[in-house]
Amino acid sequence: MAFDTVQAKLLTFFLMVAIPVGAITSIIAVVTYRDDVKTIETSQAQTVGNFVVRMGIWYVGVVRGLMISAAEVTNGASCEAVGKANVGQLDGYQALLIQGDGSPACLFSGISGLDRSSLGAELAAQAAKPVLQPRAVLSPVTSRYDSVVLGGERRIVVYARREGKPDAPGWQALLVVAPQALDRVFNLGDGARDFVAALITVHEDIVFARGRPADDNGWLPAKGTFPVTRQRWIAVSGAGQTRIYYAMPAAPDLYIVASFRDIHLRAARSQFLFLLLAPLAALLLLLVVFARVMKRHLVQWLKGIEAASRARRHSGWGRVPLSAQMPSDIRNVVVAFNDMVEEQEAREHRLQTALAANHALTRELHHRVKNNLQVVQSYIGLSKNAYAGDARMALSEAECRVHVLSAAYRGALSEGEMHPVAVEPFLRDVTQVIGRLLCRPGQSMALRGRTDMALPVDRAIPLGLLVVDHASAILHPGLALVLTLDIEDLDGGRFGFGFAADRPVEPPQPSRILLGLVQQLDAVERKDLAAGDLGAWELAAAGDGEQQAEDRGTGASAAE
Repeated sequence: MAFDTVQAKLLTFFLMVAIPVGAITSIIAVVTYRDDVKTIETSQAQTVGNFVVRMGIWYVGVVRGLMISAAEVTNGASCEAVGKANVGQLDGYQALLIQGDGSPACLFSGISGLDRSSLGAELAAQAAKPVLQPRAVLSPVTSRYDSVVLGGERRIVVYARREGKPDAPGWQALLVVAPQALDRVFNLGDGARDFVAALITVHEDIVFARGRPADDNGWLPAKGTFPVTRQRWIAVSGAGQTRIYYAMPAAPDLYIVASFRDIHLRAARSQFLFLLLAPLAALLLLLVVFARVMKRHLVQWLKGIEAASRARRHSGWGRVPLSAQMPSDIRNVVVAFNDMVEEQEAREHRLQTALAANHALTRELHHRVKNNLQVVQSYIGLSKNAYAGDARMALSEAECRVHVLSAAYRGALSEGEMHPVAVEPFLRDVTQVIGRLLCRPGQSMALRGRTDMALPVDRAIPLGLLVVDHASAILHPGLALVLTLDIEDLDGGRFGFGFAADRPVEPPQPSRILLGLVQQLDAVERKDLAAGDLGAWELAAAGDGEQQAEDRGTGASAAE
């Protein structure tokens, strides 16, 4: 039983591999160093080549887009439509100028500084420079791209042209692109990088760079020290670091330059010296083996416990199976874990039973409230028949307010369970009742607009009471009018509503009840008259916590 513990098993495997470590240390050190240096240099050169290929792919795609745009314009397509489709909807694409033989020029510019004169001058300047036919474009189109200062900022221009034929007119096109459009081309990935990749002009001006802090050119060597005839060189950067540089041509006047810190080469040299030290190398290897043994005899059992714990979230079953291969101390942990799970499941079962009973009681309570409100509403409706004038109108307002409470609970319990009240059908019901009970001859009320918002019942009730109170104040003078309640969804998960009439009406003074309801809803008055010239508010659609809901319910009772 002395060797039945995790420590004993790990010590046994540890001693089995410690002896041969010293013999293989020197061979591993030499081979590893040579392979590391070769791999680092190959990887760095390949990285620069990859960015050149990325830039070429981007360039070919832009040229093909210019060909399609020019063909559409020369075939009579709308210049505005072509410009919006190929420039206006693309991030970083700023202006497009297409000049066809015998047809008016097509100009689309999203930047105020890029007008017809500046773009025409740049098109003429690019036309005078050497052009090439991209190998990936199987068409008699020649093109080039360059970086120029246009409109006071450095931009990338892509020029393409096709010579005219008897059956096809010729054209010239110029596309202006912001350097930020190369962000995806120069994407370095999510991992940590120790190099900077940039597109640089022949005059050593940076067009676009990734992998460096903004406005920090300390990774570059001194200006005028770029040996463009060499692909790789080592120099001291402006920040005083020794860096490795690679440069490859991407266009006649543009280069892809990548700068690498020499951290990997220094690490390779440090590793070589480290591996030559036999005792340290032996310890490193033994630690690796130790970790492997730990994974086999300890970690896998711990992961089993973790998997069982996570399984309880989905299936509700979370037992760790016992195995004869388990070490004794791990077995004890598993047994204790399973006992804990069983005890917790028993507690959860008792809690669920209590919650179900409480839920049923709460639902029955809300049903009783809804039924009692309907009885009160019916009683008020029957009682008002015995009155006339202001007394009848006061009873109508009371009936309308009770209907708000009844409609809110009816909407909250429409599916047999308490859920948020849909605002639009709730307010539509309230406006119909206002039109039936509070509107005098010549008056009417309607709901206008749509919303998908829903409110908890404790927020829907004060909203309905606010609508009833304010509508009653507007309709009370008895003027013939059509009162409209406008509703709409606002940004940020907010809901807006306002009152408007079909004729000029003096807005009523807000009552204390109205102010209390506004405060209870956490509503904010809107000042824009377009939302409602007789009062407009907005409020967040999300409900508050349970305690705040109870506080608001108490406030609603006080306001009534």
